[in-house]
This record gives sequence, structure tokens and C-alpha cells, in this order.
Amino acid sequence: MANQVLQPTRFDEHNIVKVPDDADVDLAYLGPLGCGLQTGSGSVLNYLKPEPGATIAIFGMGPVGLSAVMGAKIAEASRIMVFDLNDQRLAMAKELGATDVFNSKDIDVEATVKELIPGGIDYSLDTTGNGFVIKNAIHILRPAGTCVLIGIGGDIQINVMNDLLAESKKLVGVVEGDSIPQEYIPKLIKYYQDGKFPLDKLIKVYDFQDINQAFADFKAGKVFKPIVRCECDPASSTGRIS
Repeated sequence: MANQVLQPTRFDEHNIVKVPDDADVDLAYLGPLGCGLQTGSGSVLNYLKPEPGATIAIFGMGPVGLSAVMGAKIAEASRIMVFDLNDQRLAMAKELGATDVFNSKDIDVEATVKELIPGGIDYSLDTTGNGFVIKNAIHILRPAGTCVLIGIGGDIQINVMNDLLAESKKLVGVVEGDSIPQEYIPKLIKYYQDGKFPLDKLIKVYDFQDINQAFADFKAGKVFKPIVRCECDPASSTGRIS
């Protein structure tokens, strides 16, 4: 792909977000705010809107789940319980504000949560799309609790009466954090500037020729949100991948 010319791209004005003039984040860091980081944190802050002191469980500590942890901390949740299979991701979740971290392969999730919070948890959020995990996320809720699904998955079989209706539980899907990007992304930048949304801890920037290393590092859990930077020719309206 050396010296491949990138044709100019037209954007609809509704897809453009104005960044605050005093934004001090590297431009490479801004891209993830429009997708994964917006999705995770927005699902907490824009949709669930947990009251201070609420309890929340988050399943899957990829960049979406980790951004949800940061959102829950901003919301002042009293208990932020997280579950994953990768200890490095769990360690990062702890650093970002999780109060309880669990490797799911080592525990019975439902029994563990019920022992720690006998009445059930207020909110749960699944980023995995795994049917078994989603059922765990539903079962650990308190009566009238809410489970949000943001992971891409397939079919799941639940008992509507036992799993939802009997205790008035809610199961909802949320896209892109229920966000208006033009309003929410500037908020995330302000959170970053105030030290409340340390997205730089998740990100590592790679040159384009190191794209395979970026994939490998992400798969191994060494990097939480790899970004591949392409070189562009500032003297023309086209970019070049070198």
C-alpha cells in the first residue's frame, strides 16, 4: 500500500464535532471518543444516569467497558464491580476506579455478587454480547434494576417471567452511548482536562507500518485502545499512506 493516494472525503455537516479551542489532547486521541469511549461512558452517564451512591456491574473490560468504569466513577457510584477474563484489563479497571474486580473464570458470578450485595445491584452493563454473560447481568439485578446491552451478540434465550417481569427488571439496548456527539464529545474532552476521564491510559499510537504489532498487542492485552496513525501530505488535499 506504499504511496497509495487517499481521495478527498466529503462529510455531512451533521457528522462533524467542533472541538473546544483549548482542547489539549493529541489529535490521535480524539478518534476513539466518537465510538468506543463515547459508547461505554455515555451508556452510563447519558442513559442510566445513576444517582450518587448507586451500584453498577460492568462485564467486559475492553475499551468500551473501561470507559464505562470511568463514567461510573464520574457519576459517583459507590460500588463499581467489573468482570473480565484478562487480569491486565482488570488491573486497569481498578486503576480507573473499579471498586471490585473479578476474573470470571475463577468465580461464580451470581453467587459472588449476591454475597456482597444481597439485595442485588442497581445497574448492570454488558459489553461482551455473550448470552451466558448477559443472563448473569440480568440475574444479579435488584428488583426494578436495569441491564444495558451494548455488546454485539446473537440469540439469547431468557424466561420473560422469571428473568424480567417477576421483579420488574429492565433489559435495554443502547447504541453509541445514547449520545448527541456534538454535545457529549466536548464534555468528554472537558472531563479529560479535569483529570476525570484519563483516556490516555488506554491509548497507544502506532505508525501505519506497525499495524500488525498493534493488533498483536491488543489481542495480548498489552494495549487497550491501539491507534494507527497514517501520514498525510499537508500540502495537498490528499493523504498518502506510506
